Amino acid sequence: MTYDLRPDEIRVLGVLIEKSLALPAYYPMTTNAITAACNQKNNREPVTQYTESEVSAAISSLRRRQLVDQAPPERNSRAIRFQHLVEQRYQWNAATRAIMCELMIRGPQTSGELKAHAGRMTHLESTEYAREILSELERCDPPMVVEMPLEAGKRERRFAQLLGGPPAPVPNSAVAVPIGMSTARSASGAVDSARLEEMEARLSKVEQQLAELMKCVM
Repeated sequence: MTYDLRPDEIRVLGVLIEKSLALPAYYPMTTNAITAACNQKNNREPVTQYTESEVSAAISSLRRRQLVDQAPPERNSRAIRFQHLVEQRYQWNAATRAIMCELMIRGPQTSGELKAHAGRMTHLESTEYAREILSELERCDPPMVVEMPLEAGKRERRFAQLLGGPPAPVPNSAVAVPIGMSTARSASGAVDSARLEEMEARLSKVEQQLAELMKCVM
């Protein structure tokens, strides 16, 4: 079994979790507010341009999946607002909701990045605590998070959420290379380049001396 949420559903669900933690005064949310939050420029990867009708369709689908529901009406308000149901559905506490939210709205991140970014929504004691939560999510059946292969030039692995299925594979051009090996290759390349320039300079000097010698002979 795997999860199969669409990207628009993941973004809408992530936005509802984010605002419930970071801006509870503006939660639950109207469809218009959800649309604006989905498409905001900051704290989003990728930046999207969802229409209100697309967001409405995502909300309807999430309601069928019992991940979102209409909130009880507010007194003297006709606005229809929506709330997420992940606490009831998955039993995520605030720290888990914040970390999953970050992975949903901003994409794969390291445990250190998640600790820093999720801190705007709830208190996380340390990077180690964030890593413990990620490990718990990895052990779920089916897993909700996966640790990705180490990317070229990177020192830490990133984590990705699996609510939309397996993450896209790392391109061949970014296949992981051990940090030490990568550094060694770079250093070796720099040395080879310097040696080549030195040899070319010497050759040019020899050619110039030879040309001057030939003039004297003639």
